[in-house]
Amino acid sequence: MDWARKTPMASEGLSGTNLVRAGEHNQRVILQAIRSNTSITRSELTTITGLTPPAVAKITNRLLEERLIQTSGKVLGSRGQPASKFVIRPEGAYALGLNIDRDHTTLVAMDFGGRVVDRACMEGHFALPEDVLTFVQTQIDRLKREKRFNMNRLAGIGIGIPDKLGDIPLPNKPAGYEIWSQIDVGEFFSEALALPAYIENDATAAAIGELHFGGGGPYQHFIFTLMSAGLGCGLIIGGQPYRGAEGRSGEIAFIARSLFQPSQDGIVQDNLSLYSLYAFLAERGVKVSTPSDIRTDDPAHADAIEIWSRLAAIELLGTVAVLNCALNPEAHIIGGRLPAMVIERICDLLNGLLAQRLPHAPAIANIRPARAVADAAPMGAAMLVFQNRYLPTPEVLMKTEYA
Repeated sequence: MDWARKTPMASEGLSGTNLVRAGEHNQRVILQAIRSNTSITRSELTTITGLTPPAVAKITNRLLEERLIQTSGKVLGSRGQPASKFVIRPEGAYALGLNIDRDHTTLVAMDFGGRVVDRACMEGHFALPEDVLTFVQTQIDRLKREKRFNMNRLAGIGIGIPDKLGDIPLPNKPAGYEIWSQIDVGEFFSEALALPAYIENDATAAAIGELHFGGGGPYQHFIFTLMSAGLGCGLIIGGQPYRGAEGRSGEIAFIARSLFQPSQDGIVQDNLSLYSLYAFLAERGVKVSTPSDIRTDDPAHADAIEIWSRLAAIELLGTVAVLNCALNPEAHIIGGRLPAMVIERICDLLNGLLAQRLPHAPAIANIRPARAVADAAPMGAAMLVFQNRYLPTPEVLMKTEYA
C-alpha cells in the first residue's frame, strides 16, 4: 500500500535545522519530504525544507549511497540539464511489526515503501512471552530460508501491546500470565532477536496504522477505538499520536459503567470486547473462540450479533459523546478484530444515537469503520521502526548521543 499518499505534505511543519544534531535531523527531514511527496526534485526539496542547495545535494547523495532513495525519471526545465526526481526505495529498509494480545499474536514484515511483504498470525489465548518469542523467531527463520527480502536491511521490530497486559482480570486467564507486566517487553525482544525494539500501546499503534495505511490519511485529528480482546483508544492530534503525560491516554476500558448507566457495575470493557461477544454468543448456544468462528451469514449467529451490537453501541455511547465534545475530532474510527459487519453495525447505531442525544452539540464527528481492519496495530507497530530510525521526530533534536 502506498504510505506516501496517507501523509500530509512535507511542507507542513517540516524544515531543516542548524542545531547540534543538524546532520541527522536534516537527513530525516529530506527523507520525510521525499516520502510525503512521492517523487520530488532537489530544487523542490530546497523550497520545502529551507535547506541550501549544497546541503540538499549532499544529503540526497548520501541517501542514494545508503540506498534509501532512488531516482525515478527526470523533469525538463527551461534551462540546463533535466532535474532528477527522487523516490523512496522500498527495498532500502524493512521493519517487523508485532501485535501481542490476549487472544492472538500477529507479525508483519513491511518494506520502506509501506507494503506488507509477509504476514503470520498465531491464534491462541494468553500466550506467554516465551511462546511469542518462539513464534517470532520461527517466522524470522522462515523469512531467511525463503529469502523474502534482504535481512541485512531489517531495521528493527515495533511492538503494539496493551498496557499492563498481565494485570487485567479476564475469564480463564492462566496463572503466570502476569509475567507480561513484570518484564521489560522491549528489552526482552531486543536482546533475544538482536534488533532494536520500539514499544507502543496497541490502540495507539492501531491509530498510527490507520493514519498511514487506512482511512485516517485525510484527517489531522481523529480518534481510533480498538475493539479486540480488550478495549482501547488511540488519539491522533495534529497528525501525530497523542500519548498523554504518562503515555496512558485513551484508556477508555477502565471507565466505570455507572458513570453513564447508574444501575450498572464494572467497567466499560466488560461488555465491549471479543471475549464479551464470545460469552454473549455462548449464552445463546453458539460457541466460538476466534473471530473466524463467527459466521455473520448464519441466522443463529446473526440474531445474537444484532442484539450484542445494539448493547455495545449503548455501552460505548457515553464515552464516545465525551470524546467528541472534548476533542472535536474530524472523525471517530472503530477497528479491531471484531468482524467487519459488526463494526459497521456499531458505527451506524452510534451515529444515530449521537444525533439523538447531542442535539445541541456544535459538531459531531462521523463514526466510521477502520479501513486497515485487523492489521492496523501490527502495521502501525512496523511504522514505529521507520519513524524512530529514519523520519523526523522531536526526540531526535533532544538526544545527546546516538542510540
